[in-house]
Amino acid sequence: MSIQINNYKVSLIDEPAYNLNSMDTVRDYRSELCSHDAYEPCCAHGVIIGDIKSPKTSTIIIGTGGATGVHKDSIAYTQNICFIAAGDSVFALKVPSLKMLWCKQVDLSTCFGVFWVEKHKCLITWGEVCVCRFSMDGNKVWETSGADIFTQGFELTGDAIEITDFNNDKYRINIRSGKIKKIS
Repeated sequence: MSIQINNYKVSLIDEPAYNLNSMDTVRDYRSELCSHDAYEPCCAHGVIIGDIKSPKTSTIIIGTGGATGVHKDSIAYTQNICFIAAGDSVFALKVPSLKMLWCKQVDLSTCFGVFWVEKHKCLITWGEVCVCRFSMDGNKVWETSGADIFTQGFELTGDAIEITDFNNDKYRINIRSGKIKKIS
């Protein structure tokens, strides 16, 4: 999948067969970024600036925790920073250099998606166990959870998040405060 950030094409590629430090890979990446060096990798996502066949720069992001794939909610951006979900963490990368600004574990298990909310100048992460709000600098503003895991749906609605847990219970989370309320 590809998005345009300023004048740069940024591609995010699922690399399930990638092995850390291997010389036998489908694509060569200029750097490897891992969320936790002490844990077993569960997923790998390639990040490429420019043409995939002859990139200006590239990096491979290695996630730990619960495995994630690449989809529309795997990447969000603001200005010249992209935020990428991989495993249980979110990586903030500078565009176009792909220099890592920060990496944070955002869930005990898996991060399903990342969302930049321009109105509040914040990053929202949708995890299996919790939903969090972060500043652009990676500082956690709040974290909240429900009665069960959040696997059934996520929607940003103005100043709130509506999310459904495994039991099909629906919640509304205030983006500003993080207060959660069961709505059905």
